[in-house]
Amino acid sequence: MTEKENIYQLKKNVSSDFNKFEEFSLLRDSDINTLEEFKLFLTKKLSDLMVKNFDEVLNILYQIDINESKVRDVIQSNNNYKASLLADLIIERQLQKVKTRGKYKRNSTKDLLD
Repeated sequence: MTEKENIYQLKKNVSSDFNKFEEFSLLRDSDINTLEEFKLFLTKKLSDLMVKNFDEVLNILYQIDINESKVRDVIQSNNNYKASLLADLIIERQLQKVKTRGKYKRNSTKDLLD
């Protein structure tokens, strides 16, 4: 997959995961075109949400299926960049999902053609 396709999938998945929050409603149609831009957007929104509704952020991280011990390590750290580190975990997990879905999609298409 190209970076552009990955960004499209990331925007789609994250806007769905965070659909309870208005800030994410326009994410799918945004002009974010690089992973760096996506991470900056996600970091900013996570930072705001962590202040407003920290429990809901944790709930969403759980639903996304981010490793609980990794989340705990970030939350309990003395690092001032927690939102950025959580954004990294979200991006990493979502890209894993995109890769896995792509693999199984290709395999099922190949099976249909055989």
